[in-house]
Amino acid sequence: MKKNIFFLLLLSFVFISCNKEVKKITGDYSYKLSGKVDFIDSAGNTAFILAEKRGQMNILENKKAGKGEIIFTFNEMTGSAYSCNGHVNGDSIFIEPHEYITRFSSADSTLDLIQLGRVFSVQAEGKGIINNNMIIINEKWTGIREDGTQTTLKADKIVLIAESND
Repeated sequence: MKKNIFFLLLLSFVFISCNKEVKKITGDYSYKLSGKVDFIDSAGNTAFILAEKRGQMNILENKKAGKGEIIFTFNEMTGSAYSCNGHVNGDSIFIEPHEYITRFSSADSTLDLIQLGRVFSVQAEGKGIINNNMIIINEKWTGIREDGTQTTLKADKIVLIAESND
């Protein structure tokens, strides 16, 4: 009987300590995202923009998943809202591959490739670090324009910097 109680206490301690790193980063964050996005048309012509987005990010514990699992929610200022899954391991944070819909603003246009009002389906994933109340994540994007044209996008280094609102 004593062995069973000891085992249960030990097991509960392991589960509590595993979620400790998740609990310390859950909350509300303000973020800014920026990076170079290349657009390639059907003829192979390439144009690029410096994409910049701001908004609110929330990190929630994913109670239905395993240890270290989290849910991100993103609410872009004057843009889309979406969520995706991720996980935490020590001071490392990961955004799992996911898809979301976004459009690029007039500030993101070039003379060669006007993106104003164009809607893109973007596949993204990322990894980064947690440092006190800051999170820095490097993302990779690929995507296609939703209107059926053959324009694709690719970005190898999109940087997301988030600061806790607490």
